Amino acid sequence: MQPQDRKRSIVVAGNCQASFLFRALSQSPELADAYRVVYCRHLRKGDEGRIKRKDVLRCAVLIEQIAHDVGDLPFRDELPGDCRTIRFPILWMNSLWPTLARDVRAGPSAPFNGGVYPYGDQLILDLLDQGLSPEAAGRRWLQTDLREVLDLDRFHEINAEKYRLLDARADLKFGADVLAGFARSRLFLTYDHPSLGLLDHVRRAVFDALGFAAPGSDLAAISGGMDDIHAPVHPSVAEHLGLAWFEPAMSWRYLDRRFGAEEFMRRYAAMDFGLSGEASRRLQPAL
Repeated sequence: MQPQDRKRSIVVAGNCQASFLFRALSQSPELADAYRVVYCRHLRKGDEGRIKRKDVLRCAVLIEQIAHDVGDLPFRDELPGDCRTIRFPILWMNSLWPTLARDVRAGPSAPFNGGVYPYGDQLILDLLDQGLSPEAAGRRWLQTDLREVLDLDRFHEINAEKYRLLDARADLKFGADVLAGFARSRLFLTYDHPSLGLLDHVRRAVFDALGFAAPGSDLAAISGGMDDIHAPVHPSVAEHLGLAWFEPAMSWRYLDRRFGAEEFMRRYAAMDFGLSGEASRRLQPAL
């Protein structure tokens, strides 16, 4: 084992998906013997992550999440000449949630930056604006055929093309994996939170790229809470995209509770998921 101050670093840079990788890599005793693993949140404007210059100067491998319109990593021009870079794309699936919208009803003191439930839905917001009660809005949401008001094919193609463009720049082409498998398997729980199965696929691919065996890990424990809250997929979207894993009667998770789609959307419309005090303390502003 090398002394801690003599080790070269593996820098993992990106959003919450990259922080999952950081925790996964940190669980490998073999990898920890050889490297110091550090994480820097760096993907979108407003990220507060910082990285120490010494970790960049001693960087052996940069595992970098890429997205559209991302600035340079701090001290990037000081990376060693022998530093290896492994790029992978941000993982998202907007196609499953075409009515995703920002909901500003919750104030800044809410547990999430975006409120008690950060995955706003434009159809629900429009129905509330029309004067419907949360109960009626939840029913109407379920009864609406989104194919009659949105071009779901065009929306999916736009998102698929964004994945293709990122994959063209990436070393690990997860976009192709997502596009090939999202209808067959449940790869996302919200538009930006992969399922544990997809996270495991990413984890194993990164370990393979580094030449280390992936250790056994409790994926839920190292996911940073990505499995804690789901966003219901609209039945008409599921039918249109041919989601083999979708069932109309399936339930959707909100922390320690599960609801059918209509009740879930009714509770979202009311911004009331019936949290216990203990459950509410688990909410983290980490989106």
